[in-house]
Amino acid sequence: MAVSFPWRDKSIALVGNASSLWESTFGPQIDAADYVIRINQGAFIELFPQSTGVRTDALLMSLNGNSIEKAWMFSRARMRAKTVVAMTPRDRTFLGIPLEKLIPTYPLQWHAELHTTMGARPSTGAMAVDLLARTVNSPEQISIYGFDFWGSPTTYTGKIKAAPHDPEAEEKFVRGSVPRGHVYQVSTA
Repeated sequence: MAVSFPWRDKSIALVGNASSLWESTFGPQIDAADYVIRINQGAFIELFPQSTGVRTDALLMSLNGNSIEKAWMFSRARMRAKTVVAMTPRDRTFLGIPLEKLIPTYPLQWHAELHTTMGARPSTGAMAVDLLARTVNSPEQISIYGFDFWGSPTTYTGKIKAAPHDPEAEEKFVRGSVPRGHVYQVSTA
C-alpha cells in the first residue's frame, strides 16, 4: 500500500531527543517550520518555547508490546499529534492486523536497506531521517534538531545508551541525508 505523507512539500523540523536541546535557543525556529515531527517519547516530555519548541504535528514511534500496550501508546500519541507513523521493524501487527493496514508505517524494506547502509541497527531517529528523505520533494525542506548522536542523555530516560546503534554511522548517515547546515546542535565548545 503506497502511503502519502502530509509533509511532501512542507518545511520540516525533525526534533530528536538529545537533552542538549534543552540548552538551545532553537524553539522559535522549530515552531516556525510548516511541520514539526518528534520521535518516540519526545512529544510527551515537558516542551519549552525557547529551546524545544512546543508544536508536534507528527510523531514517529516504535509501537512495541502487546495489542493493549500498542493501543495505549497510539491513543496517547494521537492526543499529541495529528499524524502518527509506526516505525517498528518488529511485531508489526495489532490484534492480528498488519499495522500498515491501519496507520502509516516505515517500510520494512527501507529498514533493511538502512541497516545494511549503516552496518548496525538504525535508531528511530535514523529511520525518521530516511523516511523524510524519501518522502519530501527536496532534502532542503528538512532541518534536524536534538540529534547529538548520544553526546548527551536522552530527554525521557536521562541516560546515554547508544547500543545496539552505532553513533558514528548514524551521524554520517544523517549528515549525508540533509544539506550542510541543516543539522542544528548546541555548541559544546
